[in-house]
Amino acid sequence: MGYRRRCPVCDILNGENMSGSLYRGPLAGVASLTINGVPFNVVGELQWQPSGNQNETLKGQTTVEGFSSMPNQGFIQATLRDRRDMKISDLQGGSGFDVVATLANGKIITCVNGWQVEVINVNTQEGTFEFRVESDTVTEDTVS
Repeated sequence: MGYRRRCPVCDILNGENMSGSLYRGPLAGVASLTINGVPFNVVGELQWQPSGNQNETLKGQTTVEGFSSMPNQGFIQATLRDRRDMKISDLQGGSGFDVVATLANGKIITCVNGWQVEVINVNTQEGTFEFRVESDTVTEDTVS
């Protein structure tokens, strides 16, 4: 019988975590974000995805044959408040961004040397814009 790697997520879903109890602190809500050390107000919809490999199932006409694994970029995106001291044109099409998002659940999401993708449209009624940065290095850490 082949070796099967243990799945920590499966252990948690089955009620088997290391501390014996589920975390009861903040799970969602408050978030902050900096771009190259400059703080921005997060208005909403902060989302992220870690970088890493992405698997794809390989099928033949006879059977499922296995899978391929390819590298995949990660991202951080959020709706941010426009600032009078920051030009949107400095962000549009830019690269070399270090973006750090701090989440209510204690996670710190870091995008290193990222590049901005998609067109930035500013909503003048709300004073907001969508910012998305991608990189081959998007990581998550948890503070205690």
